[in-house]
Amino acid sequence: MKTDPHSASARAFVRSLNILLKFARLYGYDHVRTIEHLEIAWRELQAAIPPASELGLLLGASGSQLLLDGVPLEGAPAERQFALLLSTAGIASVQFFPNVTQEELRRFARAFPTSKAKPAELALQLKNALVGARGVRINEICFIATDARLKDASVAAQLAVASLGDAGQDQFKQWLNDPKKLLELIAAAQGSHIDGGSGSGPAGPLGPGTSGTGTGMGVRGTTVTGPGVPGTGNPEIEFASGPGNDLSSSSRGGDAGGYWLPAGAPVPEGLVPSYSDGRTVAPSEAEMFKILGALTSFGQIASGQGGIAGAGTLQQQIAQLPGTAQATLRQAIAGLAAQTTQAKPDETMLVQLAEHLAIRFALEQFEHGDVKVSAVRQMLDRMNQEIESLRNILGSHENKMTDAGILVESHREILDRQFWAAVPDSGKQMVLLSEDAWCIPPRNVQSYVAGLLEKGNVAEAIEILQNYASCADSEEADARKKAAAGLSELAELYSKANPRLLGEALRHVGLRLSIEQDAEVQGMVSAAFVRLSQEAASSRSFSAMEQALELLDGVEAQRPGIARSLRGKMGIEERVPDFVDEALRARQVAGGLTGVLKLLPQASMEQLSARFNRCSQRQDAENVANLAGDLGEEGLQYLRSALRGGPVAEAVEMVGLLSKLDPQAVEVFLPGRIKDFSRSAQDRIARQVSGSGATGRCRILLDILDYVDPLVMPLVIDEIGMSGNCEALGRLLTIVDGDLPIGSGQYLRVKAVEALGRIPAAESIAALKRIAGGKKVFGWTHSQELRIAALQALEKLDLAWAQEFLPKSGIENEDLTLAPLAILANSKFVRQRRHTRVRLRKPLTAVSTNLKENCRLEIKTASLAGGVATISRHLAPGTQVQLKLQLGLRNLQATALMRDYRAQDMAFEIVDMNLDERTKYRRLLAGKLTRLVPAVEEDAATTVATVNAAVAR
Repeated sequence: MKTDPHSASARAFVRSLNILLKFARLYGYDHVRTIEHLEIAWRELQAAIPPASELGLLLGASGSQLLLDGVPLEGAPAERQFALLLSTAGIASVQFFPNVTQEELRRFARAFPTSKAKPAELALQLKNALVGARGVRINEICFIATDARLKDASVAAQLAVASLGDAGQDQFKQWLNDPKKLLELIAAAQGSHIDGGSGSGPAGPLGPGTSGTGTGMGVRGTTVTGPGVPGTGNPEIEFASGPGNDLSSSSRGGDAGGYWLPAGAPVPEGLVPSYSDGRTVAPSEAEMFKILGALTSFGQIASGQGGIAGAGTLQQQIAQLPGTAQATLRQAIAGLAAQTTQAKPDETMLVQLAEHLAIRFALEQFEHGDVKVSAVRQMLDRMNQEIESLRNILGSHENKMTDAGILVESHREILDRQFWAAVPDSGKQMVLLSEDAWCIPPRNVQSYVAGLLEKGNVAEAIEILQNYASCADSEEADARKKAAAGLSELAELYSKANPRLLGEALRHVGLRLSIEQDAEVQGMVSAAFVRLSQEAASSRSFSAMEQALELLDGVEAQRPGIARSLRGKMGIEERVPDFVDEALRARQVAGGLTGVLKLLPQASMEQLSARFNRCSQRQDAENVANLAGDLGEEGLQYLRSALRGGPVAEAVEMVGLLSKLDPQAVEVFLPGRIKDFSRSAQDRIARQVSGSGATGRCRILLDILDYVDPLVMPLVIDEIGMSGNCEALGRLLTIVDGDLPIGSGQYLRVKAVEALGRIPAAESIAALKRIAGGKKVFGWTHSQELRIAALQALEKLDLAWAQEFLPKSGIENEDLTLAPLAILANSKFVRQRRHTRVRLRKPLTAVSTNLKENCRLEIKTASLAGGVATISRHLAPGTQVQLKLQLGLRNLQATALMRDYRAQDMAFEIVDMNLDERTKYRRLLAGKLTRLVPAVEEDAATTVATVNAAVAR
């Protein structure tokens, strides 16, 4: 498979960006190494963005996984930590457009802190750094607050705690961090504004063990009387209990009940407005922000800001809250106190209280129908930023985690998750089946749908996923963008729920990809299309893959640049080798698999051709050819175009399979091209054509005979004879009679005689008799080697004549020992051995004479066609070698082509040899053999397979 250079450059850019940020943390941004690596990152970013791209490069983050244009990026821990940093900061992706400048990349990099900083601050720093930038855009999954107020809430009032003294500061902080104590302080502060009976007694702090009447904790020394507060030891304060005490009660029934109030005291006007049925009126959004501001003030006091003297005005701060806000605050604290009876109070209590209040308020607004689900997230965002100042005051734990390099979950995500958990199932289902389903974060959709699947509610789960996918067609650009981002994260869930859903989601995204005009949305939609396609490929959902490829063809007609960039990222072409293997192994091809391979004719035919060329058994080759034939005209057209005008290496690989499927096309296109091929390419083509088993292979070999290198001609003649086709008689007879192709020699006549011996025809017998028995005045007309070859052929075609002629032929029986092997009609192997292989009693030594650095060969096994030898140095397969075989004081010369390696040995094939020396070589083999190695087909198959593999390399 061909690797996409832009994809490789994009991965290199991500690595360089990580290294750049690491150098910045170590040396700073003005160090020479940091500046140098910024230049490297800039060059790789330019290479990563295709020149004709409309979208540029989309670098996304999903949890600890980096995504390049939606494709998961396998990375080191540094890349995973970088992805976590982006995710925790609420950044879904970073879009680098084609018009990005080096200055904008520098500003982007400098926005990352070099010292400790919270991930939540990164998004804001990036936005500030990229103001006015047109080539870099930050995409966030969560809503951006439009009217958030980031301010330091001031302390409007404090409790009078003079009696505590300076030494009581720690005790006071513990009270503010304990919900029960905080509840007592708020009740006492409220009581200071309500008329109560006079009492006497020493002024002192409200705390455990106080009872009876006496001076309360008020600025003006007023007394607070009434039934006691549970757990305080004060029997004079009472809690009016009700269903609203539980923080989650409003989310279940909308019933806000009890509140704190001193017993017997009159209710001030407007303090706790109620409906006629007794339900407390919920505070407005403005009042809720006042509550959060008050909690921030409490946090400042709890953290020691302002000292013990600042605590004296807490009473006024509470008194300034509207009545509904006071009731809501008391109920929330009471609920939190009930939940933390066993927990040790710490500084996170106020933050938990603020988060609970925000979730409760948002839930009530949603359930009462006051806001839509899309506005709920905006509301939570605004309140989250209001709570952020409280976190900054009390966030020592998070600071420690940040200092340790641990990335914590975004507070925005925590708040949103808690809100979703509090929504009843009926509300969740209603939202997920509405047109606003895109507002729900993908993780919430996944958790809800996964729960449905576990319970067996498959139909409902499918309906929700179908509705979510349809949000990609929304008229709102923001909705389309967030739906696309959600589909990227939910791709695996779509596959698990029902493979058919992947096809539906791909249809929505693919159609949108063809018509989307917004560049930012188009980038998100492209990433979703890639991710869904990858999931279809990994889950073997062939119908979804087929639909994805068809949709991509439609996109290519309108936006070819985008389609080309997406095709290599979808992950389908990469899995074509696995698909082909699966199709060849299975008795019945999986539904849709053939359709997928049809839509990828180039990749499919490349794989099938490679497998066809490696087949050693005929049945395996037939299976490959049948699968290739099932791909139809699209696959054949690619094979034809590759042979007609494709690169040489590609054309060579396609010849074998095309010879099997369309031999007429090979006859038309191959002769005109093969003459320009290298000798090794010509040699490989001849082997592939002969091994294809095509009925027309003999004609193809005859057509290319005059165009191949003279050293390849003996192989072509051999393979023509192995076909046993009578069509070759005319050309073989002319060669036997001495009409040789240009550049060839007498060795080719011997090969032609051997080929005639494999074609049973009257013309063959007559020609062979003429060669074997032809005489002149003083001796025989033809050379001894040519006559031996003719007589060996006649032993197969006319045995009676051969036996009668042998005594007067002057040929000894020993000369006839190594005869060419017969063709096995029912052979299960694609190519058969042509000559008997002999294992020598003693290795035969040979040396090369034509190489710049000659080598020595120890020939262990040999035949008239070649052999296997241990070689003193490496030679590339296909190398032409002039061999000198040492026979005592005599030497034999031969021209050979090196073939393939077999463990420590290397095979070679003799392609030219003087005929007299070939006769001597024949007698040498016959005299030195210890035993004949039978023409075992398994041995032949091994040889064919290794030769093909070596030539392929």
